[in-house]
Order: sequence, then structure tokens, then C-alpha cells
Amino acid sequence: MMLLLDIGNTSVKWVILEDTVMSPGGCFQYQGEDFNALAQAAWGELQAPGKIVVSNVAGSDMGEKLADWARSRWGLTPVYVRVADKAFGVSNAYARPTDLGVDRWAAMIGAHASAAGALCIIDCGTAVTLDFLAAGGIHEGGLILPGVAMLQRVLLNNTADINLSNDPQFAAPFARGTADAVHGGAIYTVAAAIDHIVVDMGVAAGTRPEVIITGGDAEQIQPLLSCSARHEPDLVLKGLAILAGES
Repeated sequence: MMLLLDIGNTSVKWVILEDTVMSPGGCFQYQGEDFNALAQAAWGELQAPGKIVVSNVAGSDMGEKLADWARSRWGLTPVYVRVADKAFGVSNAYARPTDLGVDRWAAMIGAHASAAGALCIIDCGTAVTLDFLAAGGIHEGGLILPGVAMLQRVLLNNTADINLSNDPQFAAPFARGTADAVHGGAIYTVAAAIDHIVVDMGVAAGTRPEVIITGGDAEQIQPLLSCSARHEPDLVLKGLAILAGES
């Protein structure tokens, strides 16, 4: 049994992998919280895994917090997946392969395993990333945009008397409150950018890609997209399950 962890900039998502089958796990927000308490609540009652395999884009401090907890609880040191030039049929377009985020790498590997044609892979988290895979797993490159929450903070930091709701209820496209209008505007901005970039990527590559969307904000962005997109909420973890075999 393996514990697979996708550590993003604001949250940790996890599943159990046993005999190539992923069992439902969970997700928690960790910013500003006691990580040890969150880890204990999420994993403290689990049977000790044989291995912990991690995609971590939150930096070395978060990696050390996880490692300290895992060693204390199970006597295990987590394995942190690294980006490579090539792996599992996917080739990395970056001149310095390790400059690519490991979550993007895992997402591409997970996506390529499920579809052989051209793909545009969109991960809607703290930042929004778009990566284009040509047929045959050739990574052509990608773009990074501010995510929904980041766009909202930019507006809040540069205006007065705007407060955000903890439970935004905007009714697209007619929000009837400032907080909901800010939230809705941010979602529309991201969705419009995605639509435009998907078209431009397809034109530049000379093909129409299948679009796959993942990440914490995917569910609220997908309905506003003009392009058709397949929602894969566990895409990074699916790629991580593949990468775990060589870790």
C-alpha cells in the first residue's frame, strides 16, 4: 500500500494506492493551520503504508514538515517525485526540465496515459497552468496564469472598501453584490483566458486538442468555458501513481 500526496500551494490532496487501484482519500487546506494536527486527523488512523510518494510544489519547509510527521508516526521518509527529461511516453519541452512544476509533470503523465492524441491540460489551483501535449506525448510548452483567488487578492489590494464573502453566491453573469461580483469577475477572467489560449495553442500546433481540466477551481471554471473540457479531479494523483512505480 502506498500513500500518494499532491501538495499544492494551499492544500494537500491524497489517495491510497494498492495493487494499482486508487482508493478515495481526502483533501485539506493547510495555510495558517497546524500541519501536524491536520496530518494526524487525515492519516493518523491509517495502516502504515509501505511507501509515501509525494508531488510537492509548496517548498522545502512543507516537505520537511511532512517528513518529520511521517518519520515520527511510521518511521518512513517520503519519496519526493522529481521532473525528468522523459518518462512514461512524455517528453519535457523545458530546456531545464526541473524548472517545470512537478504537479504539471505528473498531470501530463496522467493525461497521456488516458489519451493518445493531442491534449491541452489545465490545472486550476492557486495558479492556473496550461500545458500542450502533442500526439505521442511531446510537450510543446505551456503558460501560467493567476488563479481565481489570486486575482481577487490583486483587486482587494488595490481598492478600498471591498470585502470578500466566505461563501460567494454570484449568479453568472449578474452578481448582485460587490463580493460576489469580484468573485464572478475573477472566474470569468480565468475562463476567458483559458478559452483564448486553447484556441491559440491549437492553431499554433495545427491540431485541435482534447482539453482536460483539473484542480480545486475546475468545477466553478468549467461551466463558463466555451471549449469542451473533460474534468479529471485526480489527474495529478493519477500521474503520481504511475511515477510511483519508478520511485
